[in-house]
Amino acid sequence: MTRKHVVVIGAGFSGAAAAAAIARSKRARVTLIGRDGFGPGLAYGTKDPSHLLNVRASNMSARADKADDFALWLNSKTGAEPTAFATRGRYGEYLKSALNKAQTAAMFSGGLKLLHGEVASCRAGSGWWNLELTSGKSIEANGVVLALGNQPVSNPIVFADADVPMVDPWDAKALQRIGKGDVLLLGAGLTMIDVALSLASRPRTQTIYALSRRGQTPRVHLDPPRPPPSAPLELPSNLSDALHEFRREVSAMAQRGEPWQLAVDRMRGATPALWRGLSVEQQRRFLRHLRVWWDVHRHRAAPEIFSRAQELQSLGKLRVMAGEIISVEKKGRQYEVYHRQRGSMVRHRIEVTAVVNCTGANLDLTRSSDPLIQQMVTEGLARTHETGLGFDLDQDSRVLDARGQVQGSLYAIGPITAGAFWESTAVPEIRARAAAIAALI
Repeated sequence: MTRKHVVVIGAGFSGAAAAAAIARSKRARVTLIGRDGFGPGLAYGTKDPSHLLNVRASNMSARADKADDFALWLNSKTGAEPTAFATRGRYGEYLKSALNKAQTAAMFSGGLKLLHGEVASCRAGSGWWNLELTSGKSIEANGVVLALGNQPVSNPIVFADADVPMVDPWDAKALQRIGKGDVLLLGAGLTMIDVALSLASRPRTQTIYALSRRGQTPRVHLDPPRPPPSAPLELPSNLSDALHEFRREVSAMAQRGEPWQLAVDRMRGATPALWRGLSVEQQRRFLRHLRVWWDVHRHRAAPEIFSRAQELQSLGKLRVMAGEIISVEKKGRQYEVYHRQRGSMVRHRIEVTAVVNCTGANLDLTRSSDPLIQQMVTEGLARTHETGLGFDLDQDSRVLDARGQVQGSLYAIGPITAGAFWESTAVPEIRARAAAIAALI
């Protein structure tokens, strides 16, 4: 009997985790297609030692069936404890190693093939899928997993209209080319902190400005760590009721001497179900009003990184501002930027040598330039989520077509599932989804 063939499109963490899980299940032979290497992706491809993971080693295993896999690997390489925050580059090395192990283990049970390339189209046949690569190569598969990762950051209209370029925060060479002077970072999340630390280490970087609508920066992890209470935090299905209940519980925990971080951690496992229980309008309300607060409390910084960012702010090297860009114009080798602070109509001027776009990935797939995404949406094979975040999926990660019908053997994993599950970018959630997809296949 011919074994099933599953193609995983995208070879960053999400794709590597899914491909390895399917290969270990021995249910199918797997082809993992990637454009730029296999495993690390953008997030873990950095070589800068100042870029640390924002999760402790103990919770960064790529395998759902082996929770201590990364912690043991890291200890064997560096002697670090499970509570350590490893560098992103080191984690990239681990992902390559984990993928190699899965490939070796699958050698006699169907195989795991790594293929360099880019998929241009995916169309359904009778019980199978036909994938066309930009190289002209054609591949047939019984199942497909879309692990397309973070889409390229979209530059704000004010910069596009002024024809002012923005630096990609993950382009290390472009960051190195930034000349002497002040630098503006658009966005104030974890990516901003990574870029600020990299730039601050260079003598030619003067003041680093970070501007976002609310000026909120990531909070810090507990140090030393504490496990959350065993009882999960159960919240009402209505958004307003859930918010009020959460605040009451945080207050009650504070009275018991328990920090707010544990309240957020108690929500971890229930978040996808809570999100799916909200109406689309409630989801949109959350994104408009609560998203920034969720992001800074849920996606926290390592204590070491937090302290360094705080030090940069106290020294005046990093200035975090809340507001919006009014206009931008090139002036010789500099860029003249006018911005308005939150709650004010007064315009302020700064002159910078570069602007780095740290606003985060573009999850609105209707704006994607990826030919595969464009083809699937245009032909009705997939539809975008009503919140504008990624693809619309059922609870088993299966893609819904333009009519809302389930595509039985077409799955999605990672950032492009944010609209369906909200929690879609953290390692613990992705590895659990990878294992679930492998079991369904």
